[in-house]
Amino acid sequence: MITEAQLLADIALASEIILEHGEKYAPLLDRLEMELETRRRDDPVTRARRHLDRAQRGR
Repeated sequence: MITEAQLLADIALASEIILEHGEKYAPLLDRLEMELETRRRDDPVTRARRHLDRAQRGR
């Protein structure tokens, strides 16, 4: 399993590669950033509760 720390290290490496070798490597950085965001997001149960709370307040 890839840890958040590993993702951050990979993002730093991808950033160096982009600065040195060009934007053609930008999709790699995009993918790593998406993966990091996914890991930082609330768990599904917490998100589901938040959606139901909003729906019930809107009634």
